[in-house]
Amino acid sequence: MTHRPSQDTLESLRITLQKLEQTTFTGKEVKAMAALKSILLNRIADLEVATTLAPAETETAKTPAPADLVPPAPMAEGDLQKEAVDTTQLDKLD
Repeated sequence: MTHRPSQDTLESLRITLQKLEQTTFTGKEVKAMAALKSILLNRIADLEVATTLAPAETETAKTPAPADLVPPAPMAEGDLQKEAVDTTQLDKLD
């Protein structure tokens, strides 16, 4: 079984759902078609979410080349610890 691209699948599901909504059903068919519509709507929602998240997943999976990384700004040597302690204010606990 070959996998179709999600956009093609989404379009097919939407067309199927639209045709079901335009068709009149009677008797036991009503319940079965309502269940089928629910399944189609859930599948459409799943595919839309997957399509939305897919580009983000591929972007984060790609590791940047070392040349693409921004080097950190030069750090001043010396009084970093003293500066951090001097600017920190501790409140008295009651």
